[in-house]
Amino acid sequence: MAINPVSISTQSGMSHVSNSSSSATASMTTSNATQISSDAEAAVYEKSDQTTASCKKTYTRDTATLDEINKQVEMKLSSLRATVENLCAMQSVKTGEAQGLSYAKIMEKYDGKLKEFYQNLEVDDSTRLNAQQEVSVTGFWGVKQTSERAIEFAKALSGGDPSKIALLRKGIEEGYKAAEKAWGGELPEICKQTQTATLKGLDDWANGTD
Repeated sequence: MAINPVSISTQSGMSHVSNSSSSATASMTTSNATQISSDAEAAVYEKSDQTTASCKKTYTRDTATLDEINKQVEMKLSSLRATVENLCAMQSVKTGEAQGLSYAKIMEKYDGKLKEFYQNLEVDDSTRLNAQQEVSVTGFWGVKQTSERAIEFAKALSGGDPSKIALLRKGIEEGYKAAEKAWGGELPEICKQTQTATLKGLDDWANGTD
């Protein structure tokens, strides 16, 4: 039975947002990470003796939230890497080519054809059931939790600056394209649903309805 590495594709979308140029990892959890600080009002005196007050918002990157999200995702990815390596060591890919390879080597060797690799990977029942739980409605890699992490990550990265939404949206879209290229074909349906939910969350933020 084959298992799709949904977590890899989704996380790629997240990682891309963090540097606006590389693929994600996406894919990002549940609270509004906006930090807004206001400069003190400065009075500007005109020759006409008219006084105008200016107040400019500043946006600061929420490093604490970014670190926490990265920590959570890295823990899950560490478990995923170990699982894939264990499957390769304990069983075998039908072609036998991936036996003994580390996760990093697998990603490098099968870049552009990961779909083929995972379709040929033999998975035991315990691993399959655990994967199904992880991508379920309430799972860590499910649509809801992953899209919420992505949105929170985007807000923390921008410091809550809504003027950066277009840039963040572009980063997410490019991240999914990069993940699709590495996957070697159309991404699993859950990845598409996660992307849709994430972009909707950005739209809601832009419209002030989140």
